[in-house]
Amino acid sequence: MNRVLRASLVALSLSALPALAAEAPAAKVPAKAAEKAAEPRLVLVGPTITETVFALGAGAQVVGVDDISLMLPGVAGTPKVGYQRALSAETVLALRPTRLLATEEAGPPGVLEQLRTAGTDVVLFPNHPTLDEARKRIREVASRLGREAQGEALVTELDKDLKVAAERSAAAKGRKPVKVLAIYARGANTLMVAGTQTASDELIRLAGAVNAVPGFAGHRPLTAEEVVAAAPDLILIPSGSLHAVGGAEGLQKVPGLAQVKGWKLTTVDDVNFMGLGPRLGKAVGLIQDGMQLPVRSGT
Repeated sequence: MNRVLRASLVALSLSALPALAAEAPAAKVPAKAAEKAAEPRLVLVGPTITETVFALGAGAQVVGVDDISLMLPGVAGTPKVGYQRALSAETVLALRPTRLLATEEAGPPGVLEQLRTAGTDVVLFPNHPTLDEARKRIREVASRLGREAQGEALVTELDKDLKVAAERSAAAKGRKPVKVLAIYARGANTLMVAGTQTASDELIRLAGAVNAVPGFAGHRPLTAEEVVAAAPDLILIPSGSLHAVGGAEGLQKVPGLAQVKGWKLTTVDDVNFMGLGPRLGKAVGLIQDGMQLPVRSGT
């Protein structure tokens, strides 16, 4: 082959390369792999947020939670980032999160600003203890995670539970209102009582009962005099707090409760005292069980 012919063939081959490259199919990334790569790594702060995220089916994205959230079913074993009001930027960033979802109690503010500066998307949600806010929070968290359909399903289930609760209350119409005293343990030998504008007060209202101590907002230490004056029919206490006071027997020895006779006891999960999550309707049902309200047939 002479030199001129060889040069012509090489030139022809090189000119064909761009066309061949254009015809070659681009490598495709599997849809599931691409979706997984785009999912944010989540740190959750606040039990209502954690309960919602897991209920939405996004638990696999969670790389860390606050201490209190560890009490929720299915969350045990998740790395913890500390108490929600005393977070450490170093502890959170060590988990390489891309997003932090938290209630407004999360802090301190300086740590949240450090996380933002480091590139973490920090999203704060109100934690107002009302049913409307609970519905709104479920929808907003679902929207942040691209799980709007799952969020609507949770709200639908919640409303279904509350419809049953309303029917139970209606069936008991005409009875004397049940006075509920909501208390929880805060440290050794310290019991707190819940007034209005609290999560437990909203649960009591939805159950068709009345708060035995409506004269103040928030929480304050329980006194024997207050218990005697309230004369509650039902004591509502978180499961963990009941254990801390020595069970039902220990509760009967608490000053004030020891003097009031005839009260009954019911428990809900600890997180129900800290905020209203997607399963608040189930907690309302437990309170109604303690009130011994009739159960609608077929439920």
